[in-house]
Amino acid sequence: MLATRNLLRNRRRTAIALAALVVGVGAMVVLRGLVNGQQGIILENIVLGQMGAVQVHREGYLANVQGSPLTLDMEDSEALRRRMAAVPGVVAVSPRLSFGGMLSMPEPEGAVDSEPRTAFLQVVAFDPALEPRVTPKRMAWLGEGAFLSKVDAPELMLNADLARSLRARVMDAKSPPPEEQWPALLAADRDGALNGEGVRLSGTLVSAAPGDRRVGYVPLATAQRVLRMEGRVTEYAVAVEPLERAREVRDALRASLGAGYEVHTWEEVFPFIAQILGQQDFLFGILSTVFLAAVLLGIVNVMLMSVLERVREIGTMLAVGMRRRSIVVLFLMEGAVLGLVGGVLGALVGGAVTLWLHHRGILLPAPGANVDSIIRPYVSFGYLGRSVVIAVVGAGLAALWPAWRASRLRPVEALSST
Repeated sequence: MLATRNLLRNRRRTAIALAALVVGVGAMVVLRGLVNGQQGIILENIVLGQMGAVQVHREGYLANVQGSPLTLDMEDSEALRRRMAAVPGVVAVSPRLSFGGMLSMPEPEGAVDSEPRTAFLQVVAFDPALEPRVTPKRMAWLGEGAFLSKVDAPELMLNADLARSLRARVMDAKSPPPEEQWPALLAADRDGALNGEGVRLSGTLVSAAPGDRRVGYVPLATAQRVLRMEGRVTEYAVAVEPLERAREVRDALRASLGAGYEVHTWEEVFPFIAQILGQQDFLFGILSTVFLAAVLLGIVNVMLMSVLERVREIGTMLAVGMRRRSIVVLFLMEGAVLGLVGGVLGALVGGAVTLWLHHRGILLPAPGANVDSIIRPYVSFGYLGRSVVIAVVGAGLAALWPAWRASRLRPVEALSST
């Protein structure tokens, strides 16, 4: 109570210091919310749009992933899928085949000596009935046309940019052109023999992230026929809820599957993404520290002015026997109360602004991408609590030097000051 009364002596100065703390803590909360929202978009695009939370391969596959090794394949067995699905935290399992291929477009009717339209691409094949549960966001990126309407249909979905460069058009599923006018998907099987199959372009896929767009998607059964790998896959993608359990699920899958398999989380498959997220957190820490330090300098000034105004009062307290450490505690309590009130108000204001931005969404155009991302900032209650604690501790430390100066006053000199 005494610390609160002392702060209310000069309400204008206290209000200015409180306003600075509210702005500082509020800005820190909003900035954390923006960083969380951006990181959430990155994780959604990678985990829910491309690879899943965890991937299972044959041992040695990840070390040779650039070559898409077909020799490191596995049996696509229902028993193996059930064993993985039985691990706590696993909500879905989807088999895949990844390989490099070439797409050759047919010559237009009546064309003479036309330039051949071919493209090399990376092909990802999956079971259309199972994959949406592992990468649901991928389905939201589909363009026009039904995607892989039949599990065993020889269909192909291309990146929209690649389709435009090849002048490839989406084919109507109800009245497709003759098969001789279909593009040919060519690929070397695990023995190096070239094989191919005509595929119908059933749709295009837009990109939510910049990068290599030479990618195509086909049903798993189509890829297995082209590669002569019926009943074989190169990886299993695993969906995990919540995502924070990915490492725990990875360890449980390793124990369940035993030797001969390797299990990796999205962080291990794409380590550069984890590095980007870590760098963002590091930069946020630096910005928050600098911003909060600037605000706390104002607290130092407020407390120092309070000491200068109360020199005679401090001298009287020392003269009647108050210990110097009690003087220090008094001023530290004043700083802590200022930090508590400012921290709580700042956390409430910052949380309210973050909640409003979350509901409103922030459109983030992505250079080199076909789909704009919408950031929805968010903060946890734990972070709001930590912000208040940081404000209290910071304000208390900011008051330490003025409190020490007050405790060093000599009673006689303090009482004789004007």
